[in-house]
Amino acid sequence: MGSKKSTSISKYHGTGMGIIILAALFSFSLSAILPAAVFGGTGLASNFKIEVTMVNHEPDPAEPGRYVTVRFKVENDGRENAEDIILELLPEYPFSLDPGESPVKKIGSVYGKQIGKIGVIVDYRLRVDERAGEGDTDLELKYKINDGVWILLEPFTVEIKPSSAILRAVRAFTLPDVLEQGRKGTLHIDLENLALSFIKDVKVKVKLDGLPLATVGSTNEKVVKLIGAGNVSRVSFDVVPQPEAASGLYNVPLEISFLDRLGTSYKKNESVGVMVGEQPELLVSLESSAAYTRGQAGKISVKFVNKGITDIKFLQAALSESKEYRVLSSPNVYVGNIDSDDYETAEYTIALGKVSGDEVLLPVTVQYRDATNREYQKTVQVSLPLFSEDDAKKLGIQQKGSGAWVLVVVVLAGGLAYWYFRAKRRRKRAAL
Repeated sequence: MGSKKSTSISKYHGTGMGIIILAALFSFSLSAILPAAVFGGTGLASNFKIEVTMVNHEPDPAEPGRYVTVRFKVENDGRENAEDIILELLPEYPFSLDPGESPVKKIGSVYGKQIGKIGVIVDYRLRVDERAGEGDTDLELKYKINDGVWILLEPFTVEIKPSSAILRAVRAFTLPDVLEQGRKGTLHIDLENLALSFIKDVKVKVKLDGLPLATVGSTNEKVVKLIGAGNVSRVSFDVVPQPEAASGLYNVPLEISFLDRLGTSYKKNESVGVMVGEQPELLVSLESSAAYTRGQAGKISVKFVNKGITDIKFLQAALSESKEYRVLSSPNVYVGNIDSDDYETAEYTIALGKVSGDEVLLPVTVQYRDATNREYQKTVQVSLPLFSEDDAKKLGIQQKGSGAWVLVVVVLAGGLAYWYFRAKRRRKRAAL
């Protein structure tokens, strides 16, 4: 009986040891097979914790028939480094990678506490099938660490929504750049197809109601039968601003409609800017002068006339010196704004030198802007006619006996009077 009991005890003892050994082996196997993230960075596993999140996708929402870039962030919230991390995207309809693009991304090491702004960013560029329906679509991703097992993450969500943004007016311009009132110009509009397949029956309408513009030679609508994927097509309209149109920038609304390859219709509204205005016609001339003979100083008045139909703004005028005269006043004058069919003046004081000839050319440099803020600068030679003293008297510009001759007479008379009274005083003293 004792022997049997001992055997029995020995038997149970052996069985218990076997269970302990099996449990230890099972625990060791788990620690070798499962990554640290399964254990939460504690226990038998290494102390790292990997988190993969989707940062965003662009565009948002994604659009059928176009590309979408999906951006993920890989972070390690543990204390130890995670080595040799590999991501693999598992795209399914309606998503696909371009031929030659690998779904596998080798990240390498992610250090402990490499989180937030210093996390590793990974991008995938995916095609969205043109038949994709509207709504949220799942996108799966898996990863592994240091040749461990693959870990499949919870699906990420990408929103898909059809958009008329697959066609855009990429450029609009006119020839000439500024359309003149009453003269024909051309408005060009370039349309770009951003989709991965063709679009068709593209209609572009310029809406000119309430604007001083009109199309000529055609209607206000143009049609393009087909625009291939990624291609640009141009529509053009001949337009004329009304003669009485004010100069400035006009916002022209556009109505654009089209069909995609599947026959889905789209409509969108855009606008383009059209500049209207005539180049200013500025005349610069001499209005009056008080300096008209050689060696004389006086004021001159320069006249600025706006003969055009567009206003002139911020006019500045600068008179340059030459060897024939000096500018005694400030050479720079701010004239300001001049309305259409109006004028302003600027005054300068000059001193004429020994001038040969019957005129002096005054170079006046003007800077100004038109109603559309285009800048202009030019130099105009303003003619200042000169006269001899005799001619000036004959023309009534200078009165006889005036001016310098009057001064000479006064000085001589004063000198004679002084000499007379002094001589008389001497005679009185001699008589005493």
